[in-house]
Amino acid sequence: MLNDFGHLLRVAEDLLDAAARHAARVVSDCHRWLRLLGPAAPVLERPLAELERAAADVAGHLRTMLDRPGDPVALWQAAERWRLAIAAQATDRAATFTSGSLHADDHWQGPAAEAYARTLPPQHEALLQLAGTAGDTAASLRETAAALVAYWTAVGAALTGLTAQLATAAAATATPATAPAGAALALAAASECIAALNGLQRALTLELERGRRTQQTLLTRLTDGPAFPSGHWPVAAAASLSDGSLTDGDASDWSLRR
Repeated sequence: MLNDFGHLLRVAEDLLDAAARHAARVVSDCHRWLRLLGPAAPVLERPLAELERAAADVAGHLRTMLDRPGDPVALWQAAERWRLAIAAQATDRAATFTSGSLHADDHWQGPAAEAYARTLPPQHEALLQLAGTAGDTAASLRETAAALVAYWTAVGAALTGLTAQLATAAAATATPATAPAGAALALAAASECIAALNGLQRALTLELERGRRTQQTLLTRLTDGPAFPSGHWPVAAAASLSDGSLTDGDASDWSLRR
């Protein structure tokens, strides 16, 4: 469906154009019959005016959305970069920052060697936190991409129904006797579509807001908490590592394990 997103938008535009043509025909036909209806003209005038407003509302709403429809493909690609380039690599690197993978302590001992070993757990924890955050970021981006696709799919379905009903209404307004019924049908269809679009818009807005809050929360996981003291990556060195000499005789010397 992501690869077909451009096609989905083109279908929505085509349906919107078709709906506009049918609505314009209903309006044109009804205006033509008004003078022939005599005392019955007011029965047609009010729904006709409401139909024109409703058709303009549908077109205005969707034209604005089609100008900036979102880009689920870009979101999905960004999610894959977070998953593969960051989450997966951080997970692999974390596996190397454990005492089991440390080989220096097989050959060296003393305060400096012990201090070096103590730097491993904070690095390991930070890498795991980064991997988890990157994975969750990827999931959030995929969810937003899916929400955009679902929104436009539903919009297409709503426009399909609207176009079909307006086509029926346009056929009915071809004669003055059935023009009022056709206008009423067109108005009902446009009103139903507006209600559906408003509901879809609210749902999409809620989903995008949820995604924004999720991203903010994920950001704090990289700037707060024990894995990142004071919002920084844990230090990979300690004072005891500053003296790596073997011969000056102080207590921090590295020495070969016996």
